[in-house]
Amino acid sequence: MLMKFDPSIFRAYDVRGIYGKTIDEEIMKKIGNAFGQLADTAEMPEASGCVVGWDVRGSSAPLAEAFVEGLTYSGHNALIIGQTPLAATVFAGWKRKFNSAYITASHLTKEWNGIKFFDENGVGFMQEENFKIRDIVGKNIYDKKSGGNTKNISNKDIITEYIEHVLSRVKPRNKLKIIIDCGNGAAGSLAPELFKKAGFEVDDIFTEPDGDFPNRLPDPAEDDLTELKKRVKNSYMGIAYDGDGDRLVAMDEKGRKLTPEQISYIILSELLKKEKGIVVANVECTKMIDDIAKKFSRKVERIPVGHTYMMQAVHEEKAAFGVERSGHYSIPLLVPFDDSIAISFYAACVLSKSSKRLSEIVDEMPAYPFIRLNFECDDREKFKIVERIKQKLKNEKSQNFKINDMDGVRADFENGWILIRASNTGSSIRLTIEAESEEKLGKLKKEFSEMLEEEIRKM
Repeated sequence: MLMKFDPSIFRAYDVRGIYGKTIDEEIMKKIGNAFGQLADTAEMPEASGCVVGWDVRGSSAPLAEAFVEGLTYSGHNALIIGQTPLAATVFAGWKRKFNSAYITASHLTKEWNGIKFFDENGVGFMQEENFKIRDIVGKNIYDKKSGGNTKNISNKDIITEYIEHVLSRVKPRNKLKIIIDCGNGAAGSLAPELFKKAGFEVDDIFTEPDGDFPNRLPDPAEDDLTELKKRVKNSYMGIAYDGDGDRLVAMDEKGRKLTPEQISYIILSELLKKEKGIVVANVECTKMIDDIAKKFSRKVERIPVGHTYMMQAVHEEKAAFGVERSGHYSIPLLVPFDDSIAISFYAACVLSKSSKRLSEIVDEMPAYPFIRLNFECDDREKFKIVERIKQKLKNEKSQNFKINDMDGVRADFENGWILIRASNTGSSIRLTIEAESEEKLGKLKKEFSEMLEEEIRKM
């Protein structure tokens, strides 16, 4: 019995579904064919081939095989790289000026799977492009042309090429001891080798690929990282990657997870000494980004939540750096795409120049009271509620704040800011607040929590 196509598996930045329930080989074959059809149009940059890679999940290899079958039926070539971290697949596409497709569900649990698409510059497909593929699949239009071929590329060769490239851009001064937790994900085949070749003393954890993720969750931000926390006490820093290696968590020797802004602060303190360009940060990122950028007289451009928006802005603005609060970063000096392995390596190289412990560096950073609150709300109403609050704030006569409405509504006050935005994936609205004092945080929390609760009650 054929699985019924569920268009909701197409999200703003990728495709995700539960294997065997909302996504299977037959649907993936149609996605591959639709991807090829889109490549034939003027709406998508034309490339002579597509690099195809996948993560460690048990369903990833068969789904990749189905994608390649659909793609080649459309008359396009597939360059198969196999099981690699996401960075290696996108790197191979960038070097060959090909689009790339990567089978993964990233940081989600083992029953999920999907696919991410990238253009030849390493920029992830935007919602519009993903939805065009969705619509072709939904209309059940299936091309059969001749000329599509497959070619295998050695993943070991690509990983070696990637490592040589990154080492040609940055190297450490001192050889620190680093603990690397790969979480049985795709990063295990690349990250430890990169750090070791640079001369770091590396203690690696859970490097064996295992799609059941037996030792911790594939999302390091949601896991306690018990083993990493235990071992990091006797080292300089710890690093943990998600299932496909595109997100990272850094930890100091006291076992404290660093925020994305703290990681960015470390990077920018060195990067902006030499690199020109602005800093790109999404609307959720804290004032710490503004503080470090101000030290180097750099502008911070705010963008909507989503790593594809970040990468698009980094390319268009020729930015020196980009950060997305979910744990995505970009340093074009290294590679022109979002890559947590290269980012963590650059951060370690910056830290290798310091005589201080990582915990000391973190404690010296500026910090402000910060809170994020989730309010349950019907999926059908959440965007309407955010729109009503936006209009309410815009119409306020005694307006003592500046409004940014590119993604939800953000109000910047003299000594704090709030952001109200609907979740793209869940039935909730998030209220994010940062202030220069606990007193101001409390006032903003009370005012805007009550405003949100009132609007939700009205609906």
